[in-house]
Amino acid sequence: MRIVRRWSAYLCALAMAYPCVAQLAFGETAGADTPIQVSVDPRVELLSIVFRLAGNREYNTGRIRSYVHDVEEHFGTHRNHPAVQLAAKLRKTRGVSFDAPMSLAVHLAGAYTLKTKVPLSPRPPGLDGRWPEGGTEEFLQKTRQFVEDTKFAEFFEAHGPLYEEAVRRMKKLVNEDFHLEWFDKFFGARPGTEFHLVLGMLNGGSCYGTRLAVGDTEEIYCILGVWLCDRSGMPRFNRQVLPTVVHEFCHSYANPLVDKHAEELAQAGKRIFPRVKAKMKRMAYGNWRTMMYESVVRACVIRYVMATDGPQLATLAVKKEQKQGFLWIKELSDLLGEYEADRETYPTLESFFPKIVEFFDRYSQASTEPEDVTLESFLRGIEEFLNPPTKRSAD
Repeated sequence: MRIVRRWSAYLCALAMAYPCVAQLAFGETAGADTPIQVSVDPRVELLSIVFRLAGNREYNTGRIRSYVHDVEEHFGTHRNHPAVQLAAKLRKTRGVSFDAPMSLAVHLAGAYTLKTKVPLSPRPPGLDGRWPEGGTEEFLQKTRQFVEDTKFAEFFEAHGPLYEEAVRRMKKLVNEDFHLEWFDKFFGARPGTEFHLVLGMLNGGSCYGTRLAVGDTEEIYCILGVWLCDRSGMPRFNRQVLPTVVHEFCHSYANPLVDKHAEELAQAGKRIFPRVKAKMKRMAYGNWRTMMYESVVRACVIRYVMATDGPQLATLAVKKEQKQGFLWIKELSDLLGEYEADRETYPTLESFFPKIVEFFDRYSQASTEPEDVTLESFLRGIEEFLNPPTKRSAD
């Protein structure tokens, strides 16, 4: 299979300037000076390519035009490969899409052997439930053959200079502007946690948060799509991408708490979701539980913005989330402010979570008929919850 080599003088210069391509090309740490491991990960690129060929729209939004061109030229003739056909079947029959492929990627020990870091049966907590119990091995077997048949390793290594430059740019932003210490301060310390920021070179604006537990170590991932390029077509990153990084890391904290309290949240979630269903589905949030994941995560991100950038930008973040359908986000963020102010009583977000359950229960009762619900009635119900009328004693 012919390897496309169109990067010419520019990438040759990058290769000379950054000779340690192999380390980054295999998805390892970008440097000891960065508290987050920044990489382009072959596991992520491999599954992104397979599901791109299978027709998943979210893996067909790449913005690095030259890279998309190279992927198509190198892999485009393999759309009928058994691995690709099975990926398409899994999407149609089980909904394997969006974050599901990425949840499998991080469970792999490598992109070339596709051995797993932990057994996949019984299903580990971080593996998306859309992967069939006990049936994922068939996909991995066919994808191993895809790696061999397409000479994936040669393609990946040939693009090392591009990956290295993308990582260098992201590292610079992380070192200058990212506040990793906020996570332990806000959620409570979690010893043994590793933060991995992986650049999804084909994923455009699609970003995912997933996690993997191996022994006493928990690896949490932000798989950040690349949606900005400079005039030369190379990836670029600015401070506006950092809330997205926070968002994806927060999923590894918030989702398990929502799952733990799912039975208590279910009634409220089923009341609220129909009221905002249209907007949620436009963002591929198809059920009340996903809405709850996103609600808690987005409120946490607002607290991050408040802590690092101040109230003005936090207010803008609130308005953005309200426009996207999270009408309750300001009140939920304010409730988390109460949590921040009383850490003696609530040392971790987990210890405070019953208050969040109560919040949604009260909120869901603001109106009983979806067609009658307005932003004003929602907010009025929350105002009553946060500021209940004082009971007067009988005269």
